[in-house]
Amino acid sequence: MKKITLFFLSLAVTASLFAQTAEEALNFAQEYYEGTARTMAMGNAFTALGGDLGAIGINPASSGVMNCSQFAFSPSLTTSRSNANYLGNNTNARNTGFTVSSLGAVINFDTGRYTGLVNYNFGFVFNKKNNFRSVMQVSGTTNNSSMLSSLGADLEGFDWHYIDLDYSDDPYTATTASWPGIIAYNAYALRPLSVLGGKYANVNDSYIASTENYDEATDQLRIGGPLDQRFNRKTRGSNEEFSFNFGTNFSDRFYVGVNLNFLTLTQTTEEFYEEKAQNSYHFDDGFVKMDNSYWLRTVGTGFNAKVGFIVAPVAGLRLGATITTPTWYRMRDEWDYTMNTAFDNGNTNTIYTPTGTYTYNMTAPMRWSVGAAYTFWDRGLISVDYEGVNYASTRLYEYRSTTPGVFADEDQRIAQSFQRAGILRVGAEIRVLDFISLRGGYQNYSPAIRGNASRNGYSAGIGFAIGQQFSIDLAWTRLASQSDSFQLYDNYSSAVTVPQGINTQSQNKIVCTVGFKF
Repeated sequence: MKKITLFFLSLAVTASLFAQTAEEALNFAQEYYEGTARTMAMGNAFTALGGDLGAIGINPASSGVMNCSQFAFSPSLTTSRSNANYLGNNTNARNTGFTVSSLGAVINFDTGRYTGLVNYNFGFVFNKKNNFRSVMQVSGTTNNSSMLSSLGADLEGFDWHYIDLDYSDDPYTATTASWPGIIAYNAYALRPLSVLGGKYANVNDSYIASTENYDEATDQLRIGGPLDQRFNRKTRGSNEEFSFNFGTNFSDRFYVGVNLNFLTLTQTTEEFYEEKAQNSYHFDDGFVKMDNSYWLRTVGTGFNAKVGFIVAPVAGLRLGATITTPTWYRMRDEWDYTMNTAFDNGNTNTIYTPTGTYTYNMTAPMRWSVGAAYTFWDRGLISVDYEGVNYASTRLYEYRSTTPGVFADEDQRIAQSFQRAGILRVGAEIRVLDFISLRGGYQNYSPAIRGNASRNGYSAGIGFAIGQQFSIDLAWTRLASQSDSFQLYDNYSSAVTVPQGINTQSQNKIVCTVGFKF
């Protein structure tokens, strides 16, 4: 179970420079391959099988197994669910959307030979490598801590004159202060300690939040009263692969293929946080509420190459292997914040940041896989794959540079916290009637981060062969629950315990593939 601090710890501290973090880099480097309904129903254990358009992204030699031209289209429905436990409250959320898991075609060229080069194929296949759709909702009440107090701590050491929009021409670029802290100050949610007078009269670089009261007897800042906290997060987008494939068949025994893969990556994250006083009378500033919206969009393009082979040494048995180069990405982040505040004297404030932008490079690690499959009496088969990847080799770079630059700390975290991981895939298929096949699959993803738990995937499906040319396949897949601990804001005082919660997420897909052979 990993710990994540949503909204501010992972993003806001560095927001004036870039929005990318080690955790986001891992999110973009991981793959939960989709494909066609047949490959997904069998857990995508197709390194040694081939013969399916969804398998070409798994092993390029898969096209060599095909002895005719094919086309397939695979729409899908994805549902993400979450259950968040925070301050004793359980909140459930769901996010559903339609997408396309796979689309492609292969053109077959038969040489007319029975030995040597029997056929060669050209293909173009689109496959989704990761679906970022997720949702999270959190609510709870506390009188011990506040996000505004955390933002005040983030501004420690920054004189208020340099972050005040009336004094500074552009505090978002002129200082390295966090953007949420800047807008909190200008929305009157934070004040310099100098407003307290006395020994604090000249303290212009430390702050008191509107949710805090000053206790003169103890010389301490305390939360004025109970605060209702609410947080929503919605993420959408995907990592998509466009493969240009060439596959060959030698003597129906040895198949070789290569893919040139072009990737597009899009992820949009929307977060909303609200802190609301149960009774504004408890707060010296008359605090009523604060809400903060955060938007982040990441787009990227990448390239890699994959080579694979399949060999059939004896009847019924196939063995396969692949190797994929690192993936080189060019990435661009855009983000902004909005804060609204309200007080019991009727004053309300709204502050917007400009849109921040940052362009950078990312290298996702190389991958390799091996697989074995066996067919029983032309009625059933079983297939097993293992894929290896070293997530510790993931790297972030400044744009047009081979050095990490501002990403040096993130790259160090990646090297220290990430590790080698493996993906085990098992699939089976049985033809119960000449035109009906039943399928099932299992996947195990070992943890990419040291100390985390592995994650399992389950799948099942059915296929219908309609004549010799037409087929319809259906599949259901489930990426099993994964629990992560979280904080909604950063720790800001040794005397304050910022509440932690547990969020459990799962994802289900239903896929339909319509295929045609010609």
